Amino acid sequence: MDSSEEPTPGRQADTPEPSAAPPVALAGVPEPPQAPPVAQLPAVPRTDDPLAAPNPPGWPSPPYPPTLTWAPLPRKQPRENNPFVVVGVLALVLLLVLGVGMVGTLTTEVEGVASAAPATATSTTSSAPAAPRRSLKLEDNPLLKPGKSLAASTCTLPQFGRSTAQLEAYFAAEIRCLDEAWRPVLQSVNLPFEPTRLTMDGEAGGCKAGTDTSERPTAFYCGADNRLHMPVDSVLEDTGGIPSVMIGVLAHEYGHHVQDLSGVLAAESRREFQAGRDSAAGNELSRRLELQANCFAGMFLASVAGRGSITKATATNGAASFAEGGAEQTHGSPAHQGRWAEVGYKDNNTASCNTWVAPPGDVS
Repeated sequence: MDSSEEPTPGRQADTPEPSAAPPVALAGVPEPPQAPPVAQLPAVPRTDDPLAAPNPPGWPSPPYPPTLTWAPLPRKQPRENNPFVVVGVLALVLLLVLGVGMVGTLTTEVEGVASAAPATATSTTSSAPAAPRRSLKLEDNPLLKPGKSLAASTCTLPQFGRSTAQLEAYFAAEIRCLDEAWRPVLQSVNLPFEPTRLTMDGEAGGCKAGTDTSERPTAFYCGADNRLHMPVDSVLEDTGGIPSVMIGVLAHEYGHHVQDLSGVLAAESRREFQAGRDSAAGNELSRRLELQANCFAGMFLASVAGRGSITKATATNGAASFAEGGAEQTHGSPAHQGRWAEVGYKDNNTASCNTWVAPPGDVS
């Protein structure tokens, strides 16, 4: 913050004591004879004079007028008075009296500008909030502490069909519902948000999807190009073409998108690389990541259950279908896959989905 020098208070110029006025000779008026000395009475301070009151500490004493005494002029022989002389004398006396009386009220003029209040130094530093950014943390990620819930919402989906165009429209509509559900949660903890893009092919793009058909995923999310892949053939085959199962699969992959936006995905990838991709510690990290995505999927199903196109039964069946999952080494046992989806469905809170603090036995 810039500081301003405090202005130096102005000093009042000293007011000189008025000197005794010399006698004034008036034309046509003889100088009076010397008056006999008059006894001086001791000055009695006036109690009604505001200037006689003591000044506050630290204030300079104002210049007071000198003590004045007054004595009547001696009587003179009566004579014919000149009216012009009389008027002139009275005017002079009046001026002298006014001049003496104003001595104590004179002020010193000081240059300056009036202001309502003294200026204070103001900060030029902007207090704008920090821009949203990912947090490369796992158990302490802002998304998980202290915990957030998805608001109840209505998700409207088009007529379900198994053609590529019908499935693409169905999945695109669900993604819009997922966007609306997760956007406010991420923004509330100052994490970035952007929609993901849907693709219906199985091309890996910037991610490694695996070339072995035995390891072919049903669907996958690629953070490198922000794409959610839902290949038509594998989705129809692995889900049996059941809408509730497809809705759950898509919500799971979108859970990886949430992990990407929050920074969890990058943090896990870094830690898994350090532990070794195919090591026991690396596989456990992978399971914690996948089981958390199951939990996020359960949260979404709970937030839309019984509203719009997703009935209560559809949402419940979608959450229960995770118990039939495979790839135990990297995704967890079917029992644990189903359990974490159920936790998200029942609690609807991100803190309950903090798989990073769960005992190893709960993520095996």
